[in-house]
Amino acid sequence: MNELKKNPAKVMGVVSAVLALAAVYIPGLPQEAILAVVAAVLFGGHQVQRIEDQKTEEALAETPELEGHERQVALLLAENEALRAGTLTKTTDTAPMRKVSDVDLDQGTYTLTT
Repeated sequence: MNELKKNPAKVMGVVSAVLALAAVYIPGLPQEAILAVVAAVLFGGHQVQRIEDQKTEEALAETPELEGHERQVALLLAENEALRAGTLTKTTDTAPMRKVSDVDLDQGTYTLTT
């Protein structure tokens, strides 16, 4: 049971492989049983993803000083959690888009205008 909690993705991989082998090599299996097991495996995959997300969030919470890519990952995880909970506020970007003009490939220059 400890192995299941420690590495749920590996366990789900083994279960999926055994299911595929059983479906191919055991003739006469009822389709209803196979579909029920497939549904269980899909639900299990969702649970595994939630466990892995939780482990990642806990690991990031243990490191208060994040820089660079780690900070971006932490922000994305927080945004993902807010999206799941339905608490993410919707914002719109009101900054005007800048346009590129007067591109000179020989000189390597360009002009940005609003």
